[in-house]
Amino acid sequence: MKKIYLLLTLCVCMSAYIVAPAQKKIVSKAIVTGVIVDSLTGKSIEYATVAIFNDSLKPINAVAAGADGKFYLEAPVPGRYILSASMIGYTNSKTVINLDAQDKKLDMGKISIAEGLQLAEITIVGVVPLIKSEPDKLTYNLDSDPQTSTSTIVDILRKVPMISVDGEDNVRLNGETNFKVLVNGRSSGMLSRSFKEAIKAMPASSVKSIEVITNPPAKYDAEGIGGIINLITNRKSIEGYNGSINMGANNLGGYNVGGYISAQIGKLAISTNIFTGKQVTNKNRTRLDSENFLSEEFRNSQTEGVYNADNTFTKGSLDASYEIDSLNLITISGSGFVGSSENESSSLFSAYNALGTATRKYTNNSLSRHGYGSMTGTISYQKTYKKPDQNLTVSYTLDYNPMKIEVTNSIVPEINYIGFDQHSINDAFGKEHTFQIDYYDPLTKKHQIETGAKYILRQNTSDTKIERLSTNGVWQDDPTRVNDLDYDQHIGSFYGGYAFKHKTMTAKAGFRIEYTYNDGLSKSYLENIPFSNEQFDIIPYLNLNYMLNKGNMVSAAYTQRLSRPGIWHLNPYVNDSDPMNISYGNPNLESVKRNTITLGYRKASQNWNLSVNLTNSFTRNNIEQIRRVNEQGISIATYENIGKNSNARMDINFSFRSGQRLSININGAVAYTKVSSQDLNLENDGFNFNGGASCNTSLWKGGMLNLNAYLYGGDISLQSKMPVMLFTSMGLSQRFLKDKLSLSLSVQEPFNEKKVIKYNSYDNTYSLRARNEIFMRSVNLGLFWRFGNFNPIIKKARRSVVDDKMSADSPAASKTP
Repeated sequence: MKKIYLLLTLCVCMSAYIVAPAQKKIVSKAIVTGVIVDSLTGKSIEYATVAIFNDSLKPINAVAAGADGKFYLEAPVPGRYILSASMIGYTNSKTVINLDAQDKKLDMGKISIAEGLQLAEITIVGVVPLIKSEPDKLTYNLDSDPQTSTSTIVDILRKVPMISVDGEDNVRLNGETNFKVLVNGRSSGMLSRSFKEAIKAMPASSVKSIEVITNPPAKYDAEGIGGIINLITNRKSIEGYNGSINMGANNLGGYNVGGYISAQIGKLAISTNIFTGKQVTNKNRTRLDSENFLSEEFRNSQTEGVYNADNTFTKGSLDASYEIDSLNLITISGSGFVGSSENESSSLFSAYNALGTATRKYTNNSLSRHGYGSMTGTISYQKTYKKPDQNLTVSYTLDYNPMKIEVTNSIVPEINYIGFDQHSINDAFGKEHTFQIDYYDPLTKKHQIETGAKYILRQNTSDTKIERLSTNGVWQDDPTRVNDLDYDQHIGSFYGGYAFKHKTMTAKAGFRIEYTYNDGLSKSYLENIPFSNEQFDIIPYLNLNYMLNKGNMVSAAYTQRLSRPGIWHLNPYVNDSDPMNISYGNPNLESVKRNTITLGYRKASQNWNLSVNLTNSFTRNNIEQIRRVNEQGISIATYENIGKNSNARMDINFSFRSGQRLSININGAVAYTKVSSQDLNLENDGFNFNGGASCNTSLWKGGMLNLNAYLYGGDISLQSKMPVMLFTSMGLSQRFLKDKLSLSLSVQEPFNEKKVIKYNSYDNTYSLRARNEIFMRSVNLGLFWRFGNFNPIIKKARRSVVDDKMSADSPAASKTP
């Protein structure tokens, strides 16, 4: 905590130093106020940008309006100025104002901006908030984070409220490892299966914003207990073209290179994004000490090891849309990626009896390669009607996701163990077909409805080959140790939603019906065992938002979420590359249903924003990873539906911005979790924490200092509890060439070269103490260059088939260009 205080104190002191010279010269100023509204509906527009220019169109000042559309702007007096308001998808307003020397305040009243046109004469410097809190979601804008050009996605996720990342890069949303990953609102099999590996290599500059949706409306699939993480990529519709190129590297040997380009010619719009990256981890150490209560011969054991890891990731995407006319739109998108991780390790295992005499000892040298990839294609047709916002969308998506794990390990015996060399290959792939139809109709200004249906077919297969090296040096198959899985999952769903808006109150209700049928075949050397099961779920959704005066909003929501076990949970493939630590999946797992109640409060003002959420959730058949130790001291881990999980959580986010000179963001969460299992006679509970603070301050023209500190820890599972850990980073960035070129330098973990992670695990048969040393300090250099035209033109037809069109936000906030 001392380091957090040090970073914040340094930031505040530097900002005071920056502001101080400006106070020497006293300039008379007037306050210009008003409210930005939609010209058609008359409703206020959240977070519009308001700027003042002089007669030569030089910007004088710019601010972001609040959640209620109100703005407060200072301008020197006397003077003649142009006041302009802008919002993506709206025409920039242009109003001439004259301020006399005696003017102290000028109220402009309502300033209307219309949708769908372009004003080219004025360029507005937007003040985009780093974190934007809305009733249904929270948005982290990477464009406002100076460390974006030198970071990977995993570095940024540590800063996002309600998301936590531990020292081993495991991601949790609302404290849950089970959540849904979307890209531009669409399901992404590639990231769902390899999210941890992908985010460690993906450059942060390839993503425009990260949306956290903890209470998803009925339109979204019910999968993901923790909620939804939606990655919005850099896509804009423009007349002409624009794009960017980014590159970065660090002292550990990691790098990332990427580019993005978007163009529109008449009714045809095309955008493409490609990047590649690599993360390097060297000389990490691990140690496990365990006590086996079932064995006298192997009462205590110790494993010490060192490992190195390389992770590479390459992705490309192409999106194209053609507007047949103002009411009909066809969109085609495709993407593909390949990734691989290579881990080289060496460990020494030692076992001792109750008297302390060595009873077993061997060395395990292992080399593992994990390859994964994906190909995704989507085609959609959108029909927009003459009634504003009424539309019908039909879409089809195909996902193909191969995965291959290859492990070669050599056991070198020293005491009481037989050595061997083993080579195992597991080939798995998933194929997913999705058919979807959505309809939205704003019946009146007060009443809105939406409905839709979806069918998903998921086909998963797993094939394993295990070889042992014979005494004459020949690899021979060992079919007796093969466990494979072929698995088809059919999901049919139908949803309906209704929204009622009256003055400052919005009430939304919905339901989602999902039917799931699973058909699988578990294959082994002795026999093939077919299995099947089905599940029928009705998922309710309720949400109430009420806007109080002066930017205050309260909300309440209730929903249910489902957790369907993935192939990594179901796959019975036995991973015994470490003979004393064996793991495998469980094909008999059932889906988990979680009930969630949320109460929220938001306060939005000109310079600061505050949001507080209270959440209570519980499950009755939670999927838990269970570890057991047998009499030979072998640790066996698998998954079972045996846990009850209840969680009470409070999330707080506070942000402060003083123009473009200083911004401070603080977010944090504290939760009390209780996990229990009657079958194992185990119970675990406790508090867990995550949160952080960031400060961006301007040092000189185009120069920015960025400081970050965030902590995570105390995560509770049935058999263990994680420690509390602190992460820090700092960076400098400099913009050139009218802000089109940016050079950044950042340091991860400037105060600690490595992190030590300690945790304990236990049940009635064993007790385990783990200690991991991970080298995390890195120096990162990044370059980011923008080119082309940056004035967006937003067509009247919606460009996205995945918007939550009944959002309580303003029309501008819900549009996707």
